[in-house]
Formats: sequence, structure tokens, C-alpha cells
Amino acid sequence: RGPAHGRTDTCGVWRPPSKRSDEDAGQPVAMATVGMMNEAYFTGRKEIISWIQGKYQPSIQRIEDLHTGAVYCQIIDSIYPGTVQLSKVKFGAKQEHECLHNFKVLQTAFAKNKLDRHIEVEKLSKPNSFQMNLEFIQWMKILHDHQVGTGATDYDAQERLQQAGVKPAEPKKLGGAARRPSATVAAAKKENVQPSRAVPSSKADSSKEKELQLEVTDLKLTVDGLEKERDFYFGKLRDIEILCQTHEDQSQPFLQQVLAILYQTEDDFVAPSEAEVAAEA
Repeated sequence: RGPAHGRTDTCGVWRPPSKRSDEDAGQPVAMATVGMMNEAYFTGRKEIISWIQGKYQPSIQRIEDLHTGAVYCQIIDSIYPGTVQLSKVKFGAKQEHECLHNFKVLQTAFAKNKLDRHIEVEKLSKPNSFQMNLEFIQWMKILHDHQVGTGATDYDAQERLQQAGVKPAEPKKLGGAARRPSATVAAAKKENVQPSRAVPSSKADSSKEKELQLEVTDLKLTVDGLEKERDFYFGKLRDIEILCQTHEDQSQPFLQQVLAILYQTEDDFVAPSEAEVAAEA
């Protein structure tokens, strides 16, 4: 491949260029053919979240939060300025129809920029869709690095939202609408005196219990996502192992090196016995 289309390193892995050349401008971007062995598909969840928080939306905490489609619109806007109608994006989307609306805006931008990647809207827009959104954001990261580069850019997400007339999201309020402080509380603050709170203990316990339940639910979702991520990459490694074993009799040094990496263990790692594996199954 020429400089404008990337290069192939000594390991046979294609590396995208930092920016597209002028001769490619306006041409369809054949990014749908990028293989799953591209290095960006091995970008970890934490690194992806850090990238999104630093450049687009600091409020994003989990991969599942991308199901609204809003961040995807911002990424395309940073790659192809002016081709996404940010004013139509619902950044506070909570309902399904709002998420679907955002993905329609994204699909329009894809068509305008001749991106040939199919968007699995129904799967991506599900609130707990971890794996689909992980693969899609990894692909978006490939597109971003291919078109813009991996270094710092002058894209200002907040400034772009202001230019598009998007109002900043209101901070989340716990317990409904905010209440004005009563005269008693205001006076107590003025005198630096702690106001007395006539809150029944049962009500306080109930509130604490709800908070703990929400925390447990969030932890369960996080664990579930990590397990899916683990199984996803384990399956890929298993496929690589089978492929290498199939051609093991060909005495290819490269295959032996790959198998050596696959079978390499840490010093304190103890492989489970067959009986333990059978018991878990």
C-alpha cells in the first residue's frame, strides 16, 4: 500500500496513516473491511473511556453509556466538521425513541461522508449493550486515528456544542426537584449552627438501603460487562490457537512463536486441573 493508504509492518499488520491525503478526499472510506486483528480492537475499555472523557463527554463512565448515540455523533463531528447536525442530537436521551433519533442523525452523517459501515441500531441502542458498543467505539477509534491522527487536536467539544446551540446538560438531581432551603436552615447556616433534622430513622435507613441496592446493581452490570469482554477475547485467542495447531506440522517458526506467546504464563500462575475444569462446567 502507498503512503496515503497505510502501510504493512514486519509482522504483516496493516497500520493506518495519521491523516488522509488530499487525493482521497470525497472518496468512500472502506473502513468496514478493517479486520478484527487491527490493533485498535485490542484497545482496552478503560483506555476507550479515558479517551471519550478527555475529548468528548466527561460524564461517560461505562461503555454501555454510549447506547444513546450522542458521543458517536460528536466523534464524527470531530472527524468531518460540519457534517453532523449536533443541534438535533438529544444529549440527555433516556428513552428508546430518543436514542433511535440520535442514531438516525448518525446514519445521515455516515451517508453524507460515504462511510460504508453498517450501524446495528437496535443492538447498539439497548441500555446494557456492552459488546456491540465496545466493538463499534473501537471501530470509531480506528476511523478517528485514520482520518485525524492519534495526537492532540484543536477540537473543542464544549465549544462545538455551544456553536450548535446545544444547552449544557443539567446536573443530575437526587430525590426529585431541588428544594429551596427553609428559613430555619438559612438562619442556622448564618449563625454557623447545625440545624436539627427531624428525619425518622426508618426513612433514613430506607434511603440508605436504596443507595446500596443501586450500587450493587451497578457493580453487577460492571462484572457482567467484564465477563463478556473476557469471553470475547478468550474466544479470539482460542481461534488463533486452533489455527496455529492446524498448521503446526508445517514447521513455520512464526506459528511456534505465536503458540509460545499463547502458552506463556506468569510465575505465580497455576493452571487448573482437568477435574476442576470439569467441575466448573
